[in-house]
Amino acid sequence: MISTTVNPRSLLVWPGRGLRESKNRRKAWTLITTLMIGLMLMNHEAAAQQAASTTASGLTCNINGILPQERTRYERLVEAVRRAVKERLELPDGYGFQLDTIQISTGQLVEWVELERQCCPFFGFEVRWEGKNGPVWLRLTGPEGIKEFILDEFGLR
Repeated sequence: MISTTVNPRSLLVWPGRGLRESKNRRKAWTLITTLMIGLMLMNHEAAAQQAASTTASGLTCNINGILPQERTRYERLVEAVRRAVKERLELPDGYGFQLDTIQISTGQLVEWVELERQCCPFFGFEVRWEGKNGPVWLRLTGPEGIKEFILDEFGLR
């Protein structure tokens, strides 16, 4: 049995308090060590599963690239970009999107590109303003797997 009394001469502190003289010291330390290792392995396995799911295409968005105080603004801009998509054009290395500038201003679009570059540096961006007040196009391009990533990330399936 583990002693719960405090011995002022004991140099050990919790969780070792009282274990110095205990017959079960080895069993207690084995149990504590086993539990700690088990928790570390569970945490490592969960992190590995999360990483595998986010990198299935080889591309991973790092939301930590965007400062915490900018994330609310970023989320609003992402939603504005989604709402603004009028037409989608498949490209060999990504997609082109014709945008409704009533849903998102060109200033907001440029602001979104600046933030998006921080979390997804693998994207190539091109914003094109057609002449004579024509449509505004956003092109997102990147490495292999980018098309699936774009459709999933922006909920465009």
